[in-house]
Amino acid sequence: MDSSGFITPPPGLIPPRHDTDTRTERMPARTPSLPAFNPPAAAQQDAQQDASPAWLVMLPTGARVRVKGALLVGRNPVRFEPWMSADLLPVDDPARSVSKTHAVLEESVEGIRITDLHSTNGVSVLDAAGTATALVPGVATSLDAGTMVLLGSYRLQLVTG
Repeated sequence: MDSSGFITPPPGLIPPRHDTDTRTERMPARTPSLPAFNPPAAAQQDAQQDASPAWLVMLPTGARVRVKGALLVGRNPVRFEPWMSADLLPVDDPARSVSKTHAVLEESVEGIRITDLHSTNGVSVLDAAGTATALVPGVATSLDAGTMVLLGSYRLQLVTG
């Protein structure tokens, strides 16, 4: 160990380096004749789709969950056809009014849709006055940003971000 506290390796353990020159060399200038990179058309379309507003589910705790494609919501949701690749959003419902797999939220060209998956306590949408309208089980319903949704008695809000 030397005086600075570093351990000094025994002689011959580390081979000497011959590339420890202290000179700095300037890189050659780039030639303007190099081809420009143009991303494939699919990547450009993906970038345009990313420009559309992101849909978020706001939980009663204030947590926000992004809806990408499809999102199955319930106490302990499971994937099934046709939503085998859907994301899962388990919710903590002390009242137990939310079914195991209660509803599915899906992004669409128009915005976002919700479908009641034949849950026990249904899905309702609240209007500005707070009046609940029950949705028909199995039928996808388009929603607007800011819409409050009841899964049984569990309240969610759909927002864009």
